[in-house]
Amino acid sequence: MSVSTIVLLSDFAGGFLIGTMLILLLLKVSYKNKIFDVPDARKIHHLPIPRLGGMAFLPSVTVVTAVTLVILYQQDFIYPGFLGSRGFIHMSCMSAGAFLVYMIGIADDLSGVDYKLKFLVQFAAAGIICASGLWMSTLYGLYFVNRMSVFVGIPFTILLVAYITNALNMIDGVDGLASGFSLVFLGCMSVIFITEHRLLLSMISVTTFSTVLAFWFFNVFGSQEKSTKLFMGDTGSLTLGMIMSYLIISITTLAPYNGPTRNCKYLIIAFSALMLPMLDVLRLIVFRLKNHKSPFKPDMNHIHHKFLQLGFSQKQTLFILLAIDVVLIGLNAGLSMLMNVNLLFLLDVAIYYVLVRVLTHKILQKENAAKVVQGR
Repeated sequence: MSVSTIVLLSDFAGGFLIGTMLILLLLKVSYKNKIFDVPDARKIHHLPIPRLGGMAFLPSVTVVTAVTLVILYQQDFIYPGFLGSRGFIHMSCMSAGAFLVYMIGIADDLSGVDYKLKFLVQFAAAGIICASGLWMSTLYGLYFVNRMSVFVGIPFTILLVAYITNALNMIDGVDGLASGFSLVFLGCMSVIFITEHRLLLSMISVTTFSTVLAFWFFNVFGSQEKSTKLFMGDTGSLTLGMIMSYLIISITTLAPYNGPTRNCKYLIIAFSALMLPMLDVLRLIVFRLKNHKSPFKPDMNHIHHKFLQLGFSQKQTLFILLAIDVVLIGLNAGLSMLMNVNLLFLLDVAIYYVLVRVLTHKILQKENAAKVVQGR
């Protein structure tokens, strides 16, 4: 068994173990201090549930990654100049940015924070990552964009980070959904970076995956009555959004080693894993603006709400949407070698549009049938 395999297996176990321990601690603290997400007319749950689960993510990933790097360094498995390498600097700046959104997420979960301040912190965190020299320098032909200058690439990267982070935050309306999409994405990233022999990026992907997996079990299978269920809150979604954005941008650092076709396929897989939440938040913003509402005001028009309105349970909705996500990844990975990347993107949009239209039509049919029954 190679050293890298042992490292990644250890990181997986360490992330899951520390994540579980922190979640159990957060459950105890939440119930002792009555820190709950209280039900209201818009929310699905009926009992107060702790919402500090996301506080486990950053400490778990940071501790496991740091301990692993120290052990590797002391055993001479990584060269002395690694601490000054570009990859280490990128990771350090990502950690600093993640800490910023982690703190604003905690403040929001405990007492509420204005959305403008949250955006400002997200932009600042993304700016720190860009300051390390890591930014989207190419889209490999998507939107007919290849190379981007620093004056275009850095603003685009900052907006992309905010977009991904808020898309993940806004899709967090069904137990296990945001964390489920994150698991699918992180699984894909783990495979990509392991395939490319990028140990540091593989460590971060695998450790984050196992930490989120520990939370996912509590979130989906935990019991409100037994006090074993909790939400990730804004702390979790903001932190995950930052880490996942960093991993997507890091795909562009593979360029010196691969041809553009291979890296383009990786980028397509990464965006495919987040296609549903990214398209859903875009649709909602357009819908709310069209109806003269704030794009940041919550409503019941998300794609998961449509499944619930049709009578599907939370778990059924969760697994249907995750299955669609996996199918999209496989479809896009296969077709990326056969058709233009922009046509493939339009196909994804068309699939999403048809899905939403079908769900909306079914809901209208159900409502009309109910009105007929009431009128008799």
